[in-house]
Amino acid sequence: MKKILLILTISLNWAIGIQGLDLPNTAQSLALSNTGIASPLNSSINSSYNPDNNFVSFSSNYWFEGVSGKSILNKFGRHEISLNTFDSDDLELWGENPGSKPLGKFGLQFYSLSYKYLLSQSSKQNLGIKVKSVYSKLYTEYIYGLVFDIGIEQNINKYFNLGLSIKNIGHIESDLNISNLPTEYGVGLSINYEPLNIILLSDFLYNDIKKEIFKIGIITNFNFLNIYSSFNKFSTNQYISAGFQMRYKNISCSYGILFQEVKTLGIPQSFQISLYY
Repeated sequence: MKKILLILTISLNWAIGIQGLDLPNTAQSLALSNTGIASPLNSSINSSYNPDNNFVSFSSNYWFEGVSGKSILNKFGRHEISLNTFDSDDLELWGENPGSKPLGKFGLQFYSLSYKYLLSQSSKQNLGIKVKSVYSKLYTEYIYGLVFDIGIEQNINKYFNLGLSIKNIGHIESDLNISNLPTEYGVGLSINYEPLNIILLSDFLYNDIKKEIFKIGIITNFNFLNIYSSFNKFSTNQYISAGFQMRYKNISCSYGILFQEVKTLGIPQSFQISLYY
């Protein structure tokens, strides 16, 4: 049976193909659409991420209709281990000239196991590296490989932070026509405005697939409830995302939602629970 190119294009360029590496995998990172290289809330934003506490985090993520995933993360000391998955077994298979009925149904899977290590940490600078193994399968096509992220966060003074990030450098094997890694280079600036307890974020990135990406975001900085929001713009789409985190003692609950200009790609959402120890 022959596969319609539209299914492959959407899967590769928007979700479960190799770009599954860049999907936000927690509610916090989805609420910011991975904005905040200079003040990261997640190691998927910048591998220099260095929270004060150890924690375990569980997330349920929803992307396209019928495509959902889970992630689990454990941060302890300078180390972090995470597993991120997306899958669906209910996609329709069409021929090159679709008729009134699909030819059948097929599934897709995406799995990524990651390990992050903080090479150096101080009040002024954090430097981290992340290793990610990836396996993705769509119908009979596959992608697998090993890639690396490296990131640095530099504190300039009590108001300003600067961040640098390089993501998805490595090697993949694939039997797909499009097999390039979505290598991404980014620089970010954050401004901590203490009188209002807010942090303003601004990132500029270059991605080998999406090309130039501009992001702005905001984080509130309170003890119990924090609000996140961001705006992303690139050549083929734009995102507006928002969400919140509620924390009480050693547990927090977070929610993120993302609206995009390409309506057919759906409204991604994520729910997250974190336990601190």
